[in-house]
Amino acid sequence: MTDPTPEVASGGADDSSGGASPEPADDSEEGTADAPAPAPTPELSGTIGFIKGPHSAMEVEFNEQIIADFNAQVAPDVNVEFSTYDWPVHVAELTTLFASGSPPDVQYLVDLIYPAFAEQGVLHDMTDLVNEPEWADERADISPFAWDLAEQQGGTWGVPVLGAVYNIFINETLLEEAGLLDSWDDSYESMLAAAEELTTDDVFGFAARTSAADFAWWDWYPYIHNAGGDVLSDDWTECGLVGQDVVDAMQFLIDIHTAGVTPAIGSLDNQGLFDLFAAGRVAILHHETPNIVSLNENPPGFEWTVAAAPPGPQGHTVMGNFGILSIAEASNNKDAAWEFIKHWASAPQVGRFAEQVNLQVVRTDIIGDLFAENPAMKTVQSELVPRVQGLQPHPQILEALQAAWPVAEDAFRGNLTGEEAIAGMCAAIDGVLAG
Repeated sequence: MTDPTPEVASGGADDSSGGASPEPADDSEEGTADAPAPAPTPELSGTIGFIKGPHSAMEVEFNEQIIADFNAQVAPDVNVEFSTYDWPVHVAELTTLFASGSPPDVQYLVDLIYPAFAEQGVLHDMTDLVNEPEWADERADISPFAWDLAEQQGGTWGVPVLGAVYNIFINETLLEEAGLLDSWDDSYESMLAAAEELTTDDVFGFAARTSAADFAWWDWYPYIHNAGGDVLSDDWTECGLVGQDVVDAMQFLIDIHTAGVTPAIGSLDNQGLFDLFAAGRVAILHHETPNIVSLNENPPGFEWTVAAAPPGPQGHTVMGNFGILSIAEASNNKDAAWEFIKHWASAPQVGRFAEQVNLQVVRTDIIGDLFAENPAMKTVQSELVPRVQGLQPHPQILEALQAAWPVAEDAFRGNLTGEEAIAGMCAAIDGVLAG
């Protein structure tokens, strides 16, 4: 999960997520050196911990670069100890760290989980910090929709920095050879028909994540959003999976998973699905943008590109989620933590990092040159990001998804109809909300 991992933040308006188009700073050492540097603040000292989930195999190296710049440009006497959590179990890891009473001072938290930690009181309310007059220009360069995400439950729980888009990868060579390149995504029906035509003994026409361990709801969300539904109702008091369009969307997902065009449910994990695509054995794959790095560095033996799910009856959205930098309430060095967050979120630092790992930023001042040398990510930024709709940052959103997902997975195995699946998922979601 790139929960982090590339987006409207609060499950809001159809077809527009606030389009937080990112843009990075120059990725070269020379570009970094030429960036304006804040005056050093030697009065800051001590050690702070910073924890984040990896968005790249080089996560440590990339953050060491940011930390080195922080020490050179901002706070030479602050020691930043960087560590990573494991995405599949990051909620448990972070819960344990917060419960210890000595969590890392700074945490990268995604919108799927931060509301629950805010409700527990383990995050520092950063309202006064982000409204400091001397930081006003920087705050203004971060998209309003991103602040709407970070400002929940009467407080501000972090500085928005990154977004992740969940896209489709297509094998253009296979689609073009079949004469389907221009029509496969006209509708749900045309995507299913294309998947059936492209499926052979060696190739699966379609693949998507199906297990909770792989956060499979990211590949389910756009079809539900395109049908006018959401996990929760608009007032967040009950299940929002309502209406015939939502039932029909769920039935389509069941149909495509039971049509013999996908790998067997549960046979491959997240990485296994991507590896199959890279080997030319999946024609249409739901996945996420950080894998563009791998395809660029190790070009497969076919032409490929990125795309969105086909339009539905009420929208044409892309799923995205966001990450914020938060401060632990238990931190004993909040001043240094705040200075580090401002540095990490600054245009030169977050821009460079976004290009390095193929994520999007939520700043509006560094859009123009973003991904200039990366056509696939340029497509993501210009065509997919404006369509992003995110999840609803409710304190129990993760619990609700986890409770409902066994029903969805059972349906994908062909054991439930769309109507039965939606009814079962709603029962699970309402059960979570009822406590």
